[in-house]
Amino acid sequence: MSDRKRRLLSARYTRGLTLISITLLAVGCRLFAQNPQLHTRSGSTFPTVIFTSVLWTADPSYYSIAIDSTGTATYQSAPASIERTGVPYTVEFQVSDRTRRTAFNVTRQLDFFREPAGESLTSAQNSSVRTLAYHDSQLHNQVTYGASPDSEIEELTSVFEGISETLEFGRRLAHLHEHDRSALDGELDRLQTSADRRTLRELPVIAPILLSIASDSRVESASRDKAEALLNRLPRH
Repeated sequence: MSDRKRRLLSARYTRGLTLISITLLAVGCRLFAQNPQLHTRSGSTFPTVIFTSVLWTADPSYYSIAIDSTGTATYQSAPASIERTGVPYTVEFQVSDRTRRTAFNVTRQLDFFREPAGESLTSAQNSSVRTLAYHDSQLHNQVTYGASPDSEIEELTSVFEGISETLEFGRRLAHLHEHDRSALDGELDRLQTSADRRTLRELPVIAPILLSIASDSRVESASRDKAEALLNRLPRH
């Protein structure tokens, strides 16, 4: 990686410390699921699309993503550790213009979720229960579904699931970097595989975490090299 790009990422990491926060809340997973209306910092001002997914057997069992029309986004999830620590994972970030446009264009094509979205629901114990919501100064609509035959619903679901997958990789990598550096290599391999399969979205959001691994002399050289290789895949600005 060039020195210039490393300096830019270092600066982004410093700025990111004011944007990416782990919020201490003594609440359980089920409390999160009762309130799918996550908001961005400016969500009361700008039109916002919110996606929520609940599956009790998954890790995280709950996550929600809100994106407003300026591209400001908030992600919150309830990983398995929340039952022990009471700590949900919360990230505030800026999505790419491509993701912002896709989210709002597809929402518009779906008439802002005025109509039912999919098949009848089963328990969140057995399959994912998803909610898509839209609100602005006049509309407050939402639809809940398990699966949907609608290709536009599936496209929007894929976008949000890709963001969650990326940010959960970031969460796990940050945890391993702090608590179990020997396990980083395998997690980086899994991240690389997902990147190759193009199932990830908004990979630059976790660049500060990759940079911290790549720059840490306490980490095995193979893991540092893998983090560096992933950083080199990011778009150049």
